[in-house]
Amino acid sequence: MTSILSHNDTYNIIQFIGEGAYGEVICCRKRSSSQFVAIKALKYDSCSAAEVRMLKLLQNVDGDKFHIVKLLECFHRDAKSYLVFELMEQNLQDFQIANNFAPLPVKHIRTIAIQLLRALQKLKELSIIHTDIKPDNIMLVEHMRFPFRVKVIDFGSASILPEVQHIQDPYIQARYYRSPEILLGLPFCEKLDMWSLGCVLAELRLGRPLYPGKNQYDQIRIIIETQGQPQDHLLNQASKAHLFFKRNSCPQSGRHWQLKSLSECQMKMFAEPLEPRRHTLKSLDELETFSIIQTLFPNGEDIAEFHDRNSMVGLVKRMLNFDPKNRISPRTALRHPFITMEQLEKNYKHTKYFELSVQGLGAALNYFRAENNRNNSHLLQESHNANTVHHDSMQDQPNYSAAFVQTVIDKRDNFTVGKSGKMHGHMTPCGETISLVHQSFTPYTRDARYLPYPYQENCHQISCCNANKQLGLEDFGEQESEEVYLENIAPKQNIKRHNLGSEMEMNFSQVHVNEVEGLEEEKCLEK
Repeated sequence: MTSILSHNDTYNIIQFIGEGAYGEVICCRKRSSSQFVAIKALKYDSCSAAEVRMLKLLQNVDGDKFHIVKLLECFHRDAKSYLVFELMEQNLQDFQIANNFAPLPVKHIRTIAIQLLRALQKLKELSIIHTDIKPDNIMLVEHMRFPFRVKVIDFGSASILPEVQHIQDPYIQARYYRSPEILLGLPFCEKLDMWSLGCVLAELRLGRPLYPGKNQYDQIRIIIETQGQPQDHLLNQASKAHLFFKRNSCPQSGRHWQLKSLSECQMKMFAEPLEPRRHTLKSLDELETFSIIQTLFPNGEDIAEFHDRNSMVGLVKRMLNFDPKNRISPRTALRHPFITMEQLEKNYKHTKYFELSVQGLGAALNYFRAENNRNNSHLLQESHNANTVHHDSMQDQPNYSAAFVQTVIDKRDNFTVGKSGKMHGHMTPCGETISLVHQSFTPYTRDARYLPYPYQENCHQISCCNANKQLGLEDFGEQESEEVYLENIAPKQNIKRHNLGSEMEMNFSQVHVNEVEGLEEEKCLEK
């Protein structure tokens, strides 16, 4: 087969991108417009119906503005359903593989975090939970022109919260990014996506998954090794607590629950012994110092970066709160000092680190300016010329027993399919495991020389006409978020930049906004 016929057009097949139990993904060129697209061919109508329903709810959402993939067309032919999407280069997982899993600099993690928070905030407004946030489902968009601009993909497991929050023990989220409420059988809400996002941000910093459990028990065990045990009031409510915990015979310790030993769980649930964990963080605070070379006399740049890492870890901690009621929401996270760069601007505004942080963010968010004004789009491409790689390191369940169900879940988690590359299991709503390898469509993204890690000194050549345009924030979304961004990310600073070969001076406005947290935090919907 050399082409795919839709009701309105013909798509010429260029190459196959990936495949799995659900079907396959194909790179095609639309004959009428010569546009390159990604076509997802699904074998089962029930799978496609669920994803199409979610995507249609998002069809009025500006995908570029809120960093959500665009569905261009859907049609049915030859017993298959076809979903036509915009074509994007590679996902974050492939990016990590191509760069040997080198830890990502914190300033780039912020750029990614802002975009994903905006996507989750928009989904929350629509009462949609994605349920499968992970590096595989975060795509880089024209990475050579817009470094670290991303979009969220794969809504095959997404759900409308009011329709699913009553379901007991749903099978959702990839295991490494699975929230405690799903692991333990607690009431859940859209904040389960925030837990997954926290795991993703930590993974980008570490260069490896934060919590790579081999099964459900192992997942809980390594979370506890880093973050401690969930509070008793959560375990008292958890429908699956008895599978992994037992009542403490000595409650004098203050804990009424105790994690079962490995031998106790292996006898009842698991056939294969679990290996000792080699790379478990003793606490999330270790993210601050991971892969950092200590210097005897740190300069201002080193200190600025250290405080930025500290701020990032503070945000990740709030994303990884065991209790979803106390877990930070997307709206509040967008006001966090790490995102707004409030403290960074206040204390280190004259450092190169701060300047590059602002400019790196602008390179990703200036997408609208470049797309709407092709005459200036080449200016953003200059940022890539200044980038070089820097490696700091290299539904109703059958009446089975609960233990049996957990064993089945672990086997389904571990099952992967695919022809080549590093495969990662992903469950569809149909209960099938899929594996998708996103291949690059430029010769640069697979070449480590072109992967933009730290911005070098001449990165300041990124050009723009004013602060709002440079950061792309005047179109940032709802009024409240827009004000926060304009007031915090556009700090008062004179930075010399090059614009079409001439030097111009830019004045940024500065306003401090106090973070609103605590009692103002939004409450989760419960059963």
